[in-house]
Amino acid sequence: MKVAIIGKGLAGILTAMAWKAHYPATEIEIYYDPDAPIEPVGSGSWPNLLDLIAEFQTANPECWPTWREAEWDQTVKTGISYKGWGQDWFHDFGINRVAMHFDPKKFCDDMSQYFKCIPKRVGYNIDADFIYDCGGSPFSGRECSSESFDRYKLLENPLNRVLLAETDPYTSVYCTTDSIATKDGWTFVIPLQSRTSVGYMFNSDITTDEEALDNFAEQFGEHKLIGYRSFHNYMAKNPVLDGRIFMNGNKYFFIEPLEATSITGYLVWIERTLQYVMGNATLQDIVADNQRDIQENANFLLYHYAHGSEYDTPFWEYAKGLYKPCRIFNNIIEDAKEWQWRRLADGGAYNYSYFSFLSVIATYCNMETKQDYKSLLKNNW
Repeated sequence: MKVAIIGKGLAGILTAMAWKAHYPATEIEIYYDPDAPIEPVGSGSWPNLLDLIAEFQTANPECWPTWREAEWDQTVKTGISYKGWGQDWFHDFGINRVAMHFDPKKFCDDMSQYFKCIPKRVGYNIDADFIYDCGGSPFSGRECSSESFDRYKLLENPLNRVLLAETDPYTSVYCTTDSIATKDGWTFVIPLQSRTSVGYMFNSDITTDEEALDNFAEQFGEHKLIGYRSFHNYMAKNPVLDGRIFMNGNKYFFIEPLEATSITGYLVWIERTLQYVMGNATLQDIVADNQRDIQENANFLLYHYAHGSEYDTPFWEYAKGLYKPCRIFNNIIEDAKEWQWRRLADGGAYNYSYFSFLSVIATYCNMETKQDYKSLLKNNW
């Protein structure tokens, strides 16, 4: 079987790795635009990225070293620390589960050595059984056109712009991604070995670039500034063409990084396409399931804003009103209120998008009720 991948960014490399992990004999070609940049900002993953790396190395023993020993500027990620969101709290990955922060360019450059990479801009007229289009956002540069807005659904979100910066590295090996509420939105802090990557997220319809820069400097002090980036939150209306061409990465969807769900979204979609390719699922089912997950993820992020922060500002007044109640989400919360956690764990559990019911309950307890989730879990489990 032959698979062609368009794009050598994170989604393209992960797609290639997943195919090789499951089907090592697959012939894979990666086509990429040599002028396409990878943003100079750190990434944070969930544990499933480390699972994929281990699976890829098992199927391809020549791939070495392990993720802890690689040169991706990586640090161990134990979870996300929320600061200033009503109360400070830590959203972990569960017992004995960790992920990593890393430099996506270093990761992609390193892992691309295991694949045939061709520096050439191409369309879909490639000789391959299946094609994955991981060619980047349809709303940026030469890819952007009026047709982009016809082929995509914009997702509700209070943010559309980020000020990127960096500062000195952390000294700790085990780190969290910090999600720090601000007057204008929130700021991510991603610790790498060589530097700390920072992004001041805001809404350009409410806050000007100059105001964002002033407020950023006031709250966080001196940083090396990288620049501003605008973005949309969106997903493709139809991520599969002709039953053999799959969109992935920013070509398929983008949602702001509050819960660092992008990489997990890429991996979940890849697994579903593999199920379809191998005849274990229908195209209609995998698309419906994935569209639902992306929409629920977008709504779950809105829930984070619904109960405000320590700031009473125009941004937070606007952001608090965007969340739309959802039946599945409300069912999990109602079970939590009635202490039906054991029933959920013993077979009645259901996820909301990529999040387990325990993650949903943790978010509810810390952001809405302002209760100590771990004490409640210990007392009522």
